[in-house]
Amino acid sequence: MFNQPILIASNNLDKTIELAKCFKVANVHAQSYQNKLARTTFPKEGTTSYLDNARQKAIFIAEKMPHAYVLGDDSGMIVDAYPDKFGVETSRQLVDYPTDKDKNDYLINLVAGKSRNVTLRTDLVLCSPSHHLYHGFGEFKGTFSDQERGQNGYGFDKILIPQGETHTLAEMPDCKKAPYLHRTKAVHNLLKRAVQNEYEYF
Repeated sequence: MFNQPILIASNNLDKTIELAKCFKVANVHAQSYQNKLARTTFPKEGTTSYLDNARQKAIFIAEKMPHAYVLGDDSGMIVDAYPDKFGVETSRQLVDYPTDKDKNDYLINLVAGKSRNVTLRTDLVLCSPSHHLYHGFGEFKGTFSDQERGQNGYGFDKILIPQGETHTLAEMPDCKKAPYLHRTKAVHNLLKRAVQNEYEYF
């Protein structure tokens, strides 16, 4: 379907690597936009819509590289115990916690004695050279652990336990972890819609 690599419109290296792995499982080559274009500063994200933020990132790079396939994304966390926190503003609300461990310890303490249920959502938007926009989304559903566990992962992987499991994502090998990831699900959903030619123009 794609005659060239998909360019991931993100300056987050860990996220870019994870998305590239998700596409690789589907036999699609994806890589950082920085392999083709100098690192750039993206416009400020909005605070209400994952989809709008993902679309903005994709179009921003696509306008600089109109003959490329460009992928934008946005992700966030929905914590059952605090339904009015996080969401689209997750990364901004955690900016005062500089390391993964700082963030994880904060979240573990935040839900102590409360519901530990959590959902992570990713929205993806792919811009094609023919000015088609394809949208996909995926969700992780599970619970917070009571401490960091495991080494195979980054970000929240050490404290996220998928529904029906007892191990954190970071305690699982990639082959078992991948199907639970919100980004894996979003990639599959995006590619399904692309195959079905479900798009809008930009």
